[in-house]
Amino acid sequence: MNSSVPNEKEKAPQTTTGQAPMVLPSDSQPTTNPPPTSDSDSSKGGGAPQQSGQYVVGVPPQQGEIPTWSTGLFECFDDLPTLVITAFAPCVTYGQIAEMIDRGQQTCFVYAALYAGIMYLTGCGCLLSAYYRIKMTQIYNLPNDPIINILVHLICEPCALCQEYRELQAHGFNMQLGVGWRNQSPEIQQSGGVMVPPTVPGGMSR
Repeated sequence: MNSSVPNEKEKAPQTTTGQAPMVLPSDSQPTTNPPPTSDSDSSKGGGAPQQSGQYVVGVPPQQGEIPTWSTGLFECFDDLPTLVITAFAPCVTYGQIAEMIDRGQQTCFVYAALYAGIMYLTGCGCLLSAYYRIKMTQIYNLPNDPIINILVHLICEPCALCQEYRELQAHGFNMQLGVGWRNQSPEIQQSGGVMVPPTVPGGMSR
């Protein structure tokens, strides 16, 4: 009798211990898996705001860009024919510029005659051209300082006119003599050379 009892006791733990390793690993695996994932998530979560903070810091300087002219004031020698015409007959270059800024309200000949008359009678034709420079800066979002624009025309009238001439060319105008506003492309006549941003699709407007 004594020999049979220990045999049963020995069998019992063998069966229980034999089943335990089959159950414990399966139960322990899901419990041990979440901790590493939570640590990795916490480490990832800690790095995400640092990256987002870096991108946000870089945005304001891009939005605060200062508008500038497409060419410099003293780059007149890049277009020698226009420089020669402006040096000897500034009324012609002024007439072309004024016709484009006013969108063909008057012809180049009318504006040139007005400039020549004021220049002959008073010698202050540069003030008339400075007014159109100020008007041009407002239309095309250029540096708009009236005092500086007036001084530029007072000190160096040919350079100022040539710069405005090249700026209109950069906006798509055909500035050749004899073309005028009427012979500009339909796109230029509709927009006036103003750069229009692309339209946002309907799905993005919500």
